[in-house]
Amino acid sequence: MALTKTVATHVSNQTVAADTLYPLSSITATDCSEAILADVEGVCTYHASGTTAAIVKVYASSDNSNWGSEPVDQFTMPFTANTTKRWSKTIIPSAKYIKCTIYNADAAQSITAAYVYFTIQK
Repeated sequence: MALTKTVATHVSNQTVAADTLYPLSSITATDCSEAILADVEGVCTYHASGTTAAIVKVYASSDNSNWGSEPVDQFTMPFTANTTKRWSKTIIPSAKYIKCTIYNADAAQSITAAYVYFTIQK
């Protein structure tokens, strides 16, 4: 049996304002019914005056409409002001549907060119 990988872009080239979560309502969920493993990858560019790293958050749903108020997983991106950073984390998706987003934890500066990719292996 051959395994296949499918990449979904959950956030694509977005600017995320200071202290803001990119809205889940703007993201199309990935059906993980057949997934055995998944990789969440975040990319963002920090402002030259930025002081705080972004956080990639993973939300789960059994019915693709109720997402809860807290993520089921998350990770903090590496941080250096005025640079683009990329980081990923492997997860085992147990929920039927997953949405991944990014939170800009900086209190004063936006992040730009924000992407979140979700790759499932089935």
